[in-house]
Amino acid sequence: MKESRRKFFKSSILAGTSLLVANSTSASCIITPAQTEGPFYPIDDQLDTDTDLVFRKGAPKKAKGKVVYVKGRVLDQNCEPVKGALVEIWQACESGKYNHPNDPNPAKLDPNFQYWGKAITNNKGQYLFRTIIPGSYPATTSWLRPPHIHFKVSIRGYEELVTQMYFKGESLNQNDKILQSLSDLEKKNVIVNFKKVNNKLTGKFDITINKIF
Repeated sequence: MKESRRKFFKSSILAGTSLLVANSTSASCIITPAQTEGPFYPIDDQLDTDTDLVFRKGAPKKAKGKVVYVKGRVLDQNCEPVKGALVEIWQACESGKYNHPNDPNPAKLDPNFQYWGKAITNNKGQYLFRTIIPGSYPATTSWLRPPHIHFKVSIRGYEELVTQMYFKGESLNQNDKILQSLSDLEKKNVIVNFKKVNNKLTGKFDITINKIF
């Protein structure tokens, strides 16, 4: 009886170890949900497209609005970091206005805000932007879009991803048609909680893209 129990526990431990090894080698990350690019992707090249949107090159002042830091990693479906990916962001300024000729919003542009930035991920797949929380704006007469930042991630060998990042706690999130079209899990992956880190309001937005070859 003791020998049988000993064999049982030994086989159970071996089975558990094998399961842990199998799980560790088959890790997978959920692809970040694609969302509409929207009509205001930048069409005019800018003098300044660096990672700091708060100060525009040649502008005399910093942009209006609450400054935030958006950081994260670009990963593939196997949770491996993607080095050298181009991460673009574009957004409205504090008033909710895009720097785009087709934006009908009568709000004023901020001449000191950069509106559009680019980053290249490092060896660990990391990126970082400094920007401001954008204002909301009317998508239709009955629909106000919540503050959000548009993202586009591209690199050879991977499917290009266009998505949007939202701010946790914004009341307009609950009625946004684009955000609410996502599943609960997808929403969780694009709504970011911003917290003070070293006295800087910082949010972490990891992005997973699909490797195709």
